[in-house]
Amino acid sequence: MLIEVLVAILVLTVGLLGLIGAFDSARKLNLLSERRTSMAHRAQLELERLQAIPYEQLAMKSAPSHSTEATNPDFYVKEGGTEYQYGAESSEAEKLVEQASVGEIAASPSGRKCSQYLGACEWVDGNVTGNVYDFVTWHTDKLCKTSTSYKRLTVAVTATVPSSNNRPTVVRISTLIANPKETKKEFEAC
Repeated sequence: MLIEVLVAILVLTVGLLGLIGAFDSARKLNLLSERRTSMAHRAQLELERLQAIPYEQLAMKSAPSHSTEATNPDFYVKEGGTEYQYGAESSEAEKLVEQASVGEIAASPSGRKCSQYLGACEWVDGNVTGNVYDFVTWHTDKLCKTSTSYKRLTVAVTATVPSSNNRPTVVRISTLIANPKETKKEFEAC
């Protein structure tokens, strides 16, 4: 009878340890999901804010520098700072739109609050913090190679987490903005 009680305690202990492990895994996944949701929300807000800027002013104030750290969105800035690879999976790079005189987009995070300035900056949403990176590139329509009347806005959002936690991957979103001065006929000609 004593052996049966010990076996029952052992089985119960193994079951409880498995349950505790499952709860811990669920907690970590929930935390990661919360961070990714906050990052996606921040990226969408930034993209909408950039879309409100007049087309002529959508430009980088200066070229961002290439980063050697693969988790930094500036890693996708080509050496020399003239082109940006707008997607992590894409090998296509586009020329950065750089106009110091009218540019509205800053080149890299500098400790500024996002709500006060345009461009790359720090952001805070509850317990989640990180950096927002903005990039403006020229996009040439593959069907109409004669036009550079599109600008691609790319927003990349990173999260800062303690080293013991899983770091979420960078959230990237982009959209194309057409030149409002182009006529409908010019677009239809392509």
